Amino acid sequence: MKHIMYAEKTLMIGDDAADLAIEYAAVLANLSKADTITLNAFDADGDTVEAKLLLNSGTNIVAATSHNSLEEPDNSEAVAYIREQMVALSSPRYAMPHAGGDSSDAVDIDMDLDGIDR
Repeated sequence: MKHIMYAEKTLMIGDDAADLAIEYAAVLANLSKADTITLNAFDADGDTVEAKLLLNSGTNIVAATSHNSLEEPDNSEAVAYIREQMVALSSPRYAMPHAGGDSSDAVDIDMDLDGIDR
């Protein structure tokens, strides 16, 4: 378990979720992007809470180790979402030519350049 310090609040979440939240915040900041994530956590009183975090270039977030006997809250959905987003942000997207024989939806550009001074 790790303590996450965010917006003057301390939350306890699992190691994977904490590490990925920090990593994802860094990726978003480097790309000048933002996103929100929702994590299941324990608050300072030990109560279970659902925390929604805004991650962007201005996010100040710290993760610190914690030694306790609490069972990590389930953040499998959030962890999967963060991993998917990080892959999508790090994988370039390319336009691929149409591989089919039907050209009925192809764009036909007919540029009339007569009369344009070069």
